[in-house]
Parts: sequence; C-alpha cells; structure tokens
Amino acid sequence: MKRLKSMAEFFEKITTGILFVTAVYIPAFYGWDEVLHVEILWQILLLSVVCTLGSIIMPLGEEKEVSRNTMLMRHSLYYIYINVIVLALGYLFDWFSFQNAGQVFGMVLAIAFVYIVVALVCYWIQLREAEKINRKLKERDF
Repeated sequence: MKRLKSMAEFFEKITTGILFVTAVYIPAFYGWDEVLHVEILWQILLLSVVCTLGSIIMPLGEEKEVSRNTMLMRHSLYYIYINVIVLALGYLFDWFSFQNAGQVFGMVLAIAFVYIVVALVCYWIQLREAEKINRKLKERDF
C-alpha cells in the first residue's frame, strides 16, 4: 500500500513537471499560435504513468538502507529509463523530430529539468518528514 501511495505522489509530481515543461517547450519550438488537440492531455497522462512505473526501482522508506553506490546506480538507471521512455513516446506522439537537433536537445534538457526538480522535491519532503519524526521523538523523551 505504501508503494502505491508513493507512486501516486510521484505521478503527481511528474505530471506537474511535464505540464510545466510543455508550457515552455511548445511556444519555444512551435510558437504561441500552435493549436493543440485534447489528445495531448491523454499523452501527457500516459507518459506520466509510464515514467511513474519505472520508479519501482527506487527504495521506499521501510526498505533497508541502501548504500550510496546502490542509490546512485538506481537513480542512474531510472534516469536512463526516463530518457528512453520520454524520447520514444515523444517521438511517437510527434512532439519532436530527431531530424531537428534543437528539438532533441530541448527534450533532453526538459527531461533533465523535470527529473532534477522531482528528485529535489521528493528529497525535501522526505527531509521535512524526518525532521518531524525527530521532533516527535524528542518530545517523547521528556
């Protein structure tokens, strides 16, 4: 159940990140007059689901502590997974063309931006939760 809750929270952050980047990417490469169809919303949701599914390799709080190298490896694998998925689905959805180096570079930058922001937000939330738990533990000691 914790895994599903974690994945739902991840989905929320990923979807928000994709929407933000889409709001910047489309005007940058296609102009402000680009007409979008409702299917882009379904494409964004599908992309968010597939990206969220890859998060299964990331450890949950109740898992035993993993080493720094293992965590780095998991983040690297997840980042590669995200790149492959976003580039493949983005190409299938006609979001960009591999013939346009600027669009590909823009997609790679967008992927990095969303990945870093989501990772930082998750880290910040976990840090706040740990501080809250530590505060409650200190209160119990008295």
